[in-house]
Amino acid sequence: MSRENVENTRRLFQAVEDRDVAGVLAAYAPEIIIRDAESLPYGGVHYGIEGAKQHVEGAARTWDDLQPAAERKMDAVFLDSGDYVIVLWQLRGLETSSGRKLDLPVVSVYKMRDGKIVESQMFYSDTVTILQFLENKQ
Repeated sequence: MSRENVENTRRLFQAVEDRDVAGVLAAYAPEIIIRDAESLPYGGVHYGIEGAKQHVEGAARTWDDLQPAAERKMDAVFLDSGDYVIVLWQLRGLETSSGRKLDLPVVSVYKMRDGKIVESQMFYSDTVTILQFLENKQ
């Protein structure tokens, strides 16, 4: 099952990079719980597929203008830990008008059950810098 867990998580990341909402939602179990930094515009705790949809759509609204295709690449590294998959990845952004860039490491932990993600939590290295980048977009 571990290999299936990692592959499902890889598909999740590909769907995020592709802005494929249906692909993102397909990675989750119906009882999914997503925990994201409260301070982010799309942060908080999100429950179930409807909550997951709100989370992914909120993140897309926040980042679409700041993540041209090249900036969406997260360079994810997937670590198999049995019932958990840990992912090391980069959050990137580019403000095209000024050339300002964001490139910060993130760790995500995914609890798996029957090959689906039942819990997701993101740990950002610096939410203050992320918020400053988002607030200063021109």
